[in-house]
Amino acid sequence: MRLVVILLGVTTLLQGQPLSPVTELCLGCLCEANTDCNRSFRCEEGECGLFRISVPYWKDAGSPIIKGDNDTTDGAFERCVLDPYCAASTVQGYMARFRKDCNGDNKVDCQDFALLHYLGAGCEGAPGEDYKQFRDTLNECLAEVTQLATSST
Repeated sequence: MRLVVILLGVTTLLQGQPLSPVTELCLGCLCEANTDCNRSFRCEEGECGLFRISVPYWKDAGSPIIKGDNDTTDGAFERCVLDPYCAASTVQGYMARFRKDCNGDNKVDCQDFALLHYLGAGCEGAPGEDYKQFRDTLNECLAEVTQLATSST
């Protein structure tokens, strides 16, 4: 949960692109739902970093890079998605490009971004059984952080 709080501070500009479609709360909880925001998580089954990002996802997001890096050099993908800020920028870029009301409730919110992240662009197909755990963790995080925010005011 500590890294969720760190990610909640991600309001910087990376490569001149504002981080905007996904709220800081949603971004932090997407991290929590993907890997428990475990910074030691490297790569598994072609998905890397806190958000479990694949190379095609990264490319669809515009191939963001760490400042001073080059997206054509070997390892640029890994360096980005293993860095919390660049990984967050990747998620934001992907969501900006593919933003969609996936669940048909006439609004685009964290539930839609979770489906986009999980199912990919277009939100096509039915989520598998493992999506239930992902969704439950996301919703638990959203409720917990929202409660913390309202109790501290």
